[in-house]
Amino acid sequence: MAIKYVLTKTVAELDKLQLKAVKSVQSARVAIQIASVATIHHAYEHGDWTYAEKLVVALGNTVNGKALVEWFKVYGGLKTDDKGFTGWSGAEYIKEHFSDAKAVMWWDLKVVSPFKGYSLEDALLKVIKDHDKAAKAMEGMSDEDKDKVNMAVNDSTIQSVVRLCNFKAIIENEVANG
Repeated sequence: MAIKYVLTKTVAELDKLQLKAVKSVQSARVAIQIASVATIHHAYEHGDWTYAEKLVVALGNTVNGKALVEWFKVYGGLKTDDKGFTGWSGAEYIKEHFSDAKAVMWWDLKVVSPFKGYSLEDALLKVIKDHDKAAKAMEGMSDEDKDKVNMAVNDSTIQSVVRLCNFKAIIENEVANG
C-alpha cells in the first residue's frame, strides 16, 4: 500500500492533520467496540464464537490485540491458549455479561502480565551486557557524545552489589582490612 505523505507548511495545517489522525483512531476504536459487541451477540444467538478470532486476526497489530482478546474473555466468556481462542463459556455467560460488554470499552482493558519471576543473575548479566555494548559504542563516538556516557561506579554501589551476591566473606575481609 502506497502512502501519500502530506507535509504541512503551517502549525495550523499540522494541528488539523494531527486532529484528523486522532479522530480517525477514536472512530476506529468505536467501530471495533461495535463489531466486538456484535460478535459476542452472534455467539449468543448462533453458538458461533469463532468470529472473535477472525476480528482479532484481521486487526493484527493495528490495535492493542491483547486488550481486545481480554475483552472477549471477560465479556464473551471466550477461552484461549497461546494459539488463540479455544472455546467459550456458553450463551448464558454472554447473556449475564452483555450489559457490561456494551458499557466497558475494549481498549480500557489492561492486560496484566503474569509475574515471570526474577533472577539476580540475569539482571546482573544484562547490566554487564549493556556496559559492554556502551563501551564498544564509545569507540566511534564524538567527544561530545562520550561526555554523555558515565562508566564510573562508586564504592557504595559496588558494596551493594557485592552484598546482593552474598559475598559476605569478601565484605568481612574488606571491613577487617579497613
